[in-house]
This record gives sequence, C-alpha cells and structure tokens, in this order.
Amino acid sequence: MSVTITVVETPLRWRELFQHGRGQLTVGILLVEFLVAVEALVVIAIMPAVQRDLGGLEFYGLVFAGFSLAALVASPIAGRAADRRGPVRPFVLYGTLFIAGSALCGLASSMPLLALARIVQGGGAGGAYTVALAAVTRIYPASSRARVLALLAGAWIVPGLLGPSYGALMASTLGWRWAFISIIPLIAIAMALALPALRALPPAAQASPLSIRWPLELTGGVAALVSGLSILSWPSVPLAGVGVYLTWSALGHILPAGSLRARPGSPAAVMTIFLLMLAFIGADYFIPLMLTAVRSRSLAEASAVITLGTVSWSVGNWWQSRAIVTSSSVGLVRLGSAILTIAIIGITVTLAGAPLAISYVAWFAAGVGMGIAYPTAYLVIMQGAQAADAGSAVASEQVAERLALALGGGLGGVCIALAQALHSAIAVGIAGAFGIAFLAALASFLLAPRVIVSPRPAAVGP
Repeated sequence: MSVTITVVETPLRWRELFQHGRGQLTVGILLVEFLVAVEALVVIAIMPAVQRDLGGLEFYGLVFAGFSLAALVASPIAGRAADRRGPVRPFVLYGTLFIAGSALCGLASSMPLLALARIVQGGGAGGAYTVALAAVTRIYPASSRARVLALLAGAWIVPGLLGPSYGALMASTLGWRWAFISIIPLIAIAMALALPALRALPPAAQASPLSIRWPLELTGGVAALVSGLSILSWPSVPLAGVGVYLTWSALGHILPAGSLRARPGSPAAVMTIFLLMLAFIGADYFIPLMLTAVRSRSLAEASAVITLGTVSWSVGNWWQSRAIVTSSSVGLVRLGSAILTIAIIGITVTLAGAPLAISYVAWFAAGVGMGIAYPTAYLVIMQGAQAADAGSAVASEQVAERLALALGGGLGGVCIALAQALHSAIAVGIAGAFGIAFLAALASFLLAPRVIVSPRPAAVGP
C-alpha cells in the first residue's frame, strides 16, 4: 500500500534554516548551488572569447560535454560514497577536484587542455553537489526540505540575471581566465561552511556498494547515444543503438528498482524528473534559435525569454514550498506538469506566427510549472529514502536530470539536422524539437498519480 506525501509537522520558518547549527550548512549548500549556476551560465558567455584566444573550434562542444559527462560519472559514485563512508571525505575530495579543475581551466593553454580541465572540474562539481544535497535529506526535517529546495532554486536568480553579462564583462576586461579563477575562493568558503555539519553525519551502516563499471558504462552509453544522434548518417545508427543498450543497462544498476518501469513511489518520481527536465530543456535550448532564426528577433530578446523561465522557476518553487504543507504530491506534480505542457504549446504557436508576447508569457509559465512539479518529485525521492540510502537517492535524481540535459539537446538536434537534410525550413526542425518536449511534458502529467511515497524505499536495481 502507498500513500501520498503530505507534510504534517510544522515546517521551519525561513530564518530557522539559518539558525540552531544549520546556518553554516545552509549558506554552504547555497554557495555550492550558486557556483554550479555560475559555471553553467557564465561559461556559455565567455566561450566565444576563449575560442578566439585558444582556437580549436572543433573542441568547442567538448568543453561543455566533458563537464556534463564527468558530473554524470561522479554523481552516483559520490552519493554512494557519502552513504558508506560519511559525507566529509567525499565532499572534501570532490570539492578539491572542483577547485583544481577550475584552476586548470584558468591556466589552459589550448582548447584540448581546457576540455580536459573541464572534465576534472565537472567531476568535482557533480560529486560535491551530490554530497551536499544528500546532507539535506539527512539533516533537515522532512517538513522543511521544500523550503531548502526553494532556497536552492533562488540561488539561480542572480546568475540567471547577471551571469552572462558578468562573463562577457570579465572576458572583455580582466580576461576570460578570471571567470574560472575568481570562483576558487568561493568554493573554498562553501566547503569550510558546510564541513562542520557534515562531520556530524556518520556513515550509513547498510549502504550498498556500487561498482564503478556502471557509472562509466552509463557515461559511455550517453556519449555514444548523443554522438550517434548528432551525426546524421547511416554509420551513426549502430553507434546510437549501442548507446541505447549501454545506457539502459547501466541505469538498471544505478537507479532505484523499478525506475525504468516508473513503479509507484521513488522510481516514478525519478522518471518524472527525467521527463520534466527533458521537456523543459528540450524547448529551452531551441527557443533562442526560434526567436532569432525564424522570428528575426535579437539575441538579447531571446535571452530575456530564457531569463524569465529561470526567474519564474524560483517563483513556482517558493509557492510549492508553502503548498506542500497541505497538498498532495500527486496534485502538485499534476498541476506543474499541466502548466508546463500548456506553456510548450504556447511556445510552439509562437513558432507558427502567433504574437511574440505569447512566448514571454508561456516561458514564464513554464518556469512556474517546473518550480511546482520538479521539487515535489524531488521531495518524494527524499521522503522515500532511508538514512542509509540518502546519497544514493539524491544521486539517482542527479543521474536522471543530467541524462535529460544530454538528451534534450541531442534529440532536438536530430530534428534540426533531419530538417536540413530534407531541405526543409529550420522551423520544421524546431517544431520537431518542441514536439518532443511536448510529449515529455504530457508523459510527466500522465505519470503524476504514481508520484507517491512508498512506506519502504526501493533498493537499487533494474
């Protein structure tokens, strides 16, 4: 028998998240989230300057892909290590890798070296972030986790508004290298703030081991799948097929049992997060292309639409952190995914020639929908985890999210490439990308009745 998640105890007041021994941890976790946001948004802005300085245009995409794939490997390993050995050692290890990778990025003398440095940086950032989020599950009471997640979402507002401008300013004044080097002191401060609270968490005696084979196989599978989707030719078909097989096989050993079948409870919540992120990112990546290449708008206007989605996500998350006290997880996921589905329809009609104002309203609504549905599914995963599996539970969410980030661009890219190969207008390819995003959002809506907390958390397995 399963029950829906309803928080019955009174949640901590906002100020209490920064009191009673939690203050340093809260600020430390917020700093980690902020730094992840900065790296995600600032690097995009400085990369044209990096390419002009270092050359190596053929390695441009690897600078982003290497970071993401390394984080994909590190997340399940770090989460399981935090369960088995306690969070301190893995947090220090991956935090140190984050610092080292950032320094190496700032010192890189060529684009291949920068791509390699980003692998180190991505592994460190992904691992440290996973360990920090696992601490939320073990330290904060269930009634207050929604507010912690709302704070973390709020950490993206400033980078979302100022990150690209900061990156461009840094590249044009001090130089692009300082965009990497300038965050190193902040990483050290975040680690120093979080460590005292993390030291109080002992290892979980019954945490299950995870062979490094499966994260590596997952990364190889995702890389093969995305590469196969990106290269539109007959030889790429078997490459994509191998990628699907490796990815599916590895996920069966990393995610909670039943995730690939969306079994009610945490497994369905993991799948819901994957679908929500696939829907949001699958549209978000291609909105600037739609506005600039099809509707002939400026890049600044396109960026404004994307920024609206980033800010409104925090708005939706703030409302969700209050609504979860009296509302069921099923109702909130259903509401958020419905808003997201309608928003993607709004973006699609803008592609077809509807007034551009619709794109602003639609993507603001999309962020609100994500802010409601995404943290609710996340809370179901946290609520269904025992202390022994807190790191593994958070890692499963991170794997689902990063997989969606990789496939969101890959599947949409296939639609664009196919349209070009068939000599169709670019709008046709963008419509295909939006269509995939719509189907993913609709699937998350249909999956909402399964996003409930089971009395006993699922073990890891296929």
